[in-house]
Amino acid sequence: MAMDTAEAAHGKHVDEMIERLEARLRAEQDQVSPTVLHDWIEHARARFAQARIVSFVPIFVERLVRAQLQMESSAENLAKRLLADDMPRRWVHTQAVAHRAGTIAPRLVPGEGKFLVASAWLHDIGYGTEVADTGFHQLDGARYLTRRGWPDRICALVAHHAGADAVARLNGFAEQLAAYEDERTPVRDALWYCDMTTSPDGEPVSFGDRIADIKARRGPDDPAVRALAVNEQERAAAVRRTEELLAAS
Repeated sequence: MAMDTAEAAHGKHVDEMIERLEARLRAEQDQVSPTVLHDWIEHARARFAQARIVSFVPIFVERLVRAQLQMESSAENLAKRLLADDMPRRWVHTQAVAHRAGTIAPRLVPGEGKFLVASAWLHDIGYGTEVADTGFHQLDGARYLTRRGWPDRICALVAHHAGADAVARLNGFAEQLAAYEDERTPVRDALWYCDMTTSPDGEPVSFGDRIADIKARRGPDDPAVRALAVNEQERAAAVRRTEELLAAS
């Protein structure tokens, strides 16, 4: 009985430490919504549910959450520098895609959310004047990130978003794009989902309306529109799988 009482008291102490950690991070990270931050903390804590020394759990949780915040903050700052002034509409879209990614990230396997949110911030940097080279924004963005030492996985997610493979085959960049692996995971699907359900003005839209807008804005001769004959169903499938993931979680 005394042992049970001591364990309960220790567990309460850990709970209090986690609560103080969350309050501290909320004060430091006011750009992250409290709901999203809470989800990150709870998912990080779940990773250590079987820890033998529970007093270390708050330390491990803080390390995981801060690592996630650091990657996302770096991605946001870079995207803002490249897009906000030169391409304000593209920046509005990017912010909305990243914020939507932030709400989905806690539903993924622990540790995966940071890759979704960081790639969401960076997915369209290939349009920026400092980055644009070939005119194929997925490839240009990925190469820019590679040159600057970003993780290979982030570069590949940026390279392949929005069905880039079909576009690459039309515009002659298939070999160059093949240097980046299309991982075909829930993270990849969720990135496509966030992009394909967010309008150019940052408003939530249906997948059908987003496709219709792309066709109307770009015209029938644009490679991205022509590629829809090949990749529209692939995009739709990624959106559907993410919707199923969200419905199940």
